Amino acid sequence: MNTENAVNFFKDMDISKIEGYVDYWNSIAPSDESEIFKRYLFAYCSVHTTFQGNIKGYQAIKEFNSWLDDKDLLRSKLANSGCGLHNNRTEYIWDFKSKFWSNPKDFYFTSKKAHVSKRDKIVSTVKGIGLAKVSFALEMIHPNEARVLCGDVHQLRLYGLEDLKYKTGAGLETYKKMERHWIIACAKKGVPSYIARCIYWDELQGYKRYRDWE
Repeated sequence: MNTENAVNFFKDMDISKIEGYVDYWNSIAPSDESEIFKRYLFAYCSVHTTFQGNIKGYQAIKEFNSWLDDKDLLRSKLANSGCGLHNNRTEYIWDFKSKFWSNPKDFYFTSKKAHVSKRDKIVSTVKGIGLAKVSFALEMIHPNEARVLCGDVHQLRLYGLEDLKYKTGAGLETYKKMERHWIIACAKKGVPSYIARCIYWDELQGYKRYRDWE
């Protein structure tokens, strides 16, 4: 793992951006468990597809009350959206919705502590999304509080880990080492972890401030 690029990113970060990002993400943070469930749906729709496919899949199923008791309808909505892998996605989301609604508090943070261990417990419980995507869901649920990291391809590339396989063993240890480095760097800079990741992503895309793409 190479931390040089990450160190330089935090060194050069324009801290004047932070407040705007914090306010924006706080304004769209989930206000109830239905909204929390939707963040997981978005994460499930992000697996093995393009960003456009992710949006199309999510838009197709976000009004979940229509399919919550109808697996075939869920499958049809995913298939018609064109997000891909609709059979697997249907099975995974169907399994998740049963687990989530049996005890929603198992799937979001209820404490300021032990975020990583809670995330890891969720990963061990669900099917179809792993460490990065569960972290992504939790980042969206708690954008200004979550102390976990979605290690997407851009994040891995920042640390020179493009080819990292991190389900188990040494790869998992490396992922968590990257995560710890990022979380500590964020604390030192005074920026929430997800906010820092959003700033990094926007800079990669050429955006100069939050929501420039609108």
